[in-house]
Amino acid sequence: ELKNCFLKTDGLFAEVEFEKLQLQGNIFIPKSELNAIRRSFFTALKERAASQGREKIAEWSPILPALTGTNEKTAVLATDFEGVQADIAVYKHGDMRAPLPESFVKGDFEKYIAYPAFCTHADSRRLQEWLSQADIQGIYAENYAGIEFAKANGLKVFAGTGLNLINSLSISAFLSLENASYYALSKECNEKEGAGLVSNKAFALAVGNIKLMELCYCPFGKTCSVCDKKEVYMLTDENGRIFPVRRHISADGACRFEVYNCADLIGKGVRGAGRLADLTLIKDKTALLSARTEEEQKTVLRACTSGHLKRGVL
Repeated sequence: ELKNCFLKTDGLFAEVEFEKLQLQGNIFIPKSELNAIRRSFFTALKERAASQGREKIAEWSPILPALTGTNEKTAVLATDFEGVQADIAVYKHGDMRAPLPESFVKGDFEKYIAYPAFCTHADSRRLQEWLSQADIQGIYAENYAGIEFAKANGLKVFAGTGLNLINSLSISAFLSLENASYYALSKECNEKEGAGLVSNKAFALAVGNIKLMELCYCPFGKTCSVCDKKEVYMLTDENGRIFPVRRHISADGACRFEVYNCADLIGKGVRGAGRLADLTLIKDKTALLSARTEEEQKTVLRACTSGHLKRGVL
């Protein structure tokens, strides 16, 4: 018990070793008292080291590159880009067996392809085929596999919201990559938190759909023989809220699913960050992109939320 107690160094940068322990008599010490002795001992040890002019113990902070500048670009996530005006287009496939849509291939914007959440070897081969069909700048990655795929194919990488970049340490780690181009702030950031993470490569999800979950298997438990194979289904919870479920197809013909929030995001995003719009399920893309005020956005969307921008998760 004594050894186990003192192995807990209370954050002190020290390694505890025991050469010899001597106990005399029938000793009983309540665990709370033993913990108090440990805390007192390590506090005294730290103070003694500091008073003797030894190297300061404790505080550690990483050396981070400064996040500077602002971003005025607009990036759009969509399955087609007919009539879409944006600086960056991120193509989300509906069916990986199909060719890239012409609205994406011929569009006047930087082109990125969204890396599938459950990417198979067949999917990777199909992605490489797409790279020969258009001038693709990079991969929109929401997991580490997407980053590695981009690196292996000499492409830039746009860190998506799924990577949950929510502090300067994680953002700096991403920006240290040779092929890093842009990053999206975590959807859990509020306005104040996001403002401290802005740079000329930053984007914040500002408007449109909010993806909640990726599903590898069918959520309805149906067999393919009886499935109607619609593009979008609706799940209703016990409170009557309706969550869209989008079905898309992998390169080998398997169904994958995305679950979206019951309310779509409205707002201007984070000041200084680029505007990221998820228009995966939005029919009138042009109207939503041109709507700059929340009141205008509400006229385009079915149900609305400000997400975590006005109220964080903590």
